Amino acid sequence: MRATRLRASALAGAALASLVGATASTASAHGLPQAKASASTLVVGGMFPFTGTKSLLSQWGTHGVAVGVYEINHNGGVLGHKMKAVYVDDGADSVDALPAFRKLLLSHPTLVVGPFSPTIEAVIRQFQPNDVVDFMVGGLTTLDNMRYPYVFRTSSSDSNEAIAMAYYAIHHGWKSASLIFDNSANSQGFVPPLEKAFKALGGKIDTDITLTPGQSSYSTELTQAFANKPAVIFDSMDTQTAATLFSDGQQLGYMNVPWIGDDLQSAPQGAYAKAFGPTAAQNLTAALPASPSGSAYNHFLDSYQKVWHTKTILPTTFNEYDSVVISALAMTKAGSTDPKVWVKDVMAVSDPPGTKCYTYASCRALIEKHKKINYEGASGNDDFNKYHNVFSGFQMVGFDSKLNNTVRGVVSAQELASVVAKEGK
Repeated sequence: MRATRLRASALAGAALASLVGATASTASAHGLPQAKASASTLVVGGMFPFTGTKSLLSQWGTHGVAVGVYEINHNGGVLGHKMKAVYVDDGADSVDALPAFRKLLLSHPTLVVGPFSPTIEAVIRQFQPNDVVDFMVGGLTTLDNMRYPYVFRTSSSDSNEAIAMAYYAIHHGWKSASLIFDNSANSQGFVPPLEKAFKALGGKIDTDITLTPGQSSYSTELTQAFANKPAVIFDSMDTQTAATLFSDGQQLGYMNVPWIGDDLQSAPQGAYAKAFGPTAAQNLTAALPASPSGSAYNHFLDSYQKVWHTKTILPTTFNEYDSVVISALAMTKAGSTDPKVWVKDVMAVSDPPGTKCYTYASCRALIEKHKKINYEGASGNDDFNKYHNVFSGFQMVGFDSKLNNTVRGVVSAQELASVVAKEGK
């Protein structure tokens, strides 16, 4: 699949530069082009991990931002301004996140897309004081009730993802499970809602294993997890830990039962699927936020094709795309590119009531006619609640023999809500 395994250096290619005017403030070691923003250019800042054990997330982030920037620029820009992307590397490390954010501020971004869950809490209090609107990426459960006026999230919470994982398992008749999650805050955030939902649906948790990342062997932990012969395994871990654990699992014969992982494991031809081994096509499933369909998603696919020359998309790319489009629509409605002004219109252009619209150009046309709009995005309805979160369904993504994605099922928002109702009884 062409361009789906992005190295950071690929952004320096002339093809992408000519399409989206992408630029970056990351160190030259990442191979990203550097340029100064002109007065007529709006900077879309991206905070992603180009290095470290979760560097694959940078591929997701840059692919989505690039399509969003292309979409805006290809349709006349916003209020006479073109957009360009500027990226910094946070290494998925909270220690590196604040310096990376300060570096990004030197480019004077009007909005930031990212960071992902591992580092958002290290910088989440910095956006409002610096007058920068942020669209973070990821489902960190500690942000379910966040109150940060300048921070929004277009991806559904890991709390909902955990429910989707449990629902999918139960509806396949897998009623006994072991949990294998690493000790990171992001992974551990899945555990309470997953256990609660699985039990509410009639399932039984046999064992809850917490992994220390980076160990040379996980044979002991696997033996414990499989002691009671669970029908399904739920898991979440970084790529390095997964490579070791899956290798051990193959040797011990534990990869012949269903494994359900988080969205990190959903990438086509990705590190997780490759590490899983020969049975990935039968036994590895990952929950991917949103159940995209309809005209907004189809339009996104067309733009993705123009930028990346493939319609086999990377995970979360529709979330980053929607973030850029929503920001441009908010600026249009506000008649201003000043974040202090247009931040107040983010929910006005994305939430009901209003005329539903599905592309930047059609929504902008309605705004220019002084119509109230309700942008329906590529990732879903993009209706923010009072905590600036959205609630959407999930695709349950599997793999074919070539490790390209196949959709094994969809857990709708209504089905998620039905589980929450059961939990309350």
